[in-house]
Amino acid sequence: MLYLILSALFFAVNNILWKWIVAGYFPLQVIVKRSIITSFIGVFVLMFNYNNYTFYNTIGQAVFINLTCFVGALGLVFMIYALKKCSISTFIHYSLFGALFSATYLYYIEHIIPNNYAIGLIVISLGFFVFLRNQRNSSKKVDFSTHRNLFLMSICFSTTAIMQWYNLQTHDFFFLVVHQEIMVLVVSAVLLYYLKQPAISVLKLDFIYLMALVVFLAVITGMYGLKTTDPFISNIISLSSSIFTMILAVFLLKDRFKWEYIISLIMVISGAWLLS
Repeated sequence: MLYLILSALFFAVNNILWKWIVAGYFPLQVIVKRSIITSFIGVFVLMFNYNNYTFYNTIGQAVFINLTCFVGALGLVFMIYALKKCSISTFIHYSLFGALFSATYLYYIEHIIPNNYAIGLIVISLGFFVFLRNQRNSSKKVDFSTHRNLFLMSICFSTTAIMQWYNLQTHDFFFLVVHQEIMVLVVSAVLLYYLKQPAISVLKLDFIYLMALVVFLAVITGMYGLKTTDPFISNIISLSSSIFTMILAVFLLKDRFKWEYIISLIMVISGAWLLS
């Protein structure tokens, strides 16, 4: 549990850094530079511990692991484009949707039955209704494409967490972390080239280096925490990241903290907690 809490704290700091840094760059530029740094760190560590890691035992494993990382990379792309156009509170509400998705999967597929499934589902749904109803009347509108990106982000992240849970039964967590970062680099670099956007110099010292370190620590602690629990518990503990992010956003990003958003946030968190 400690590693999951640490991961939630690191991800909260990362969310704030994403929101701050992408204000001055194209989202893909940030992802490419960040993933170059994290991939370099990961490969450097793997080179000195090559004999301690299991890579691919079968073609099926190779396909599944690569598909897992590809889905996670897509989730990151959706996230970074959404964060550029929405507030932290909007981002958090959609992030919490992942808890419901994980609970539903474990309920119907793995037959791991969360407590109070029906009640939790109703409370989460009401929380989203309150949030979207008040957001509709807000002076700061969020367009359909941003809502779409946020929804796809939550689905991708929940799906990749479930798939990584299976991968962790046969592979070391650090190998999967490095694999994920390399996949992020490949996907983002291809998209950057396709959109003809210039890359940021890796040699340029900026806050992306700090963000790369923070997200690398977040992924490592989160992956190890997932290894010792399951996707649903991991998702529930990660709810604390929402609280950390909201607090940091109020002080660092000067986000407005409306009572309607607080009420809906509490309802969504309570619904997710009922499922635990």
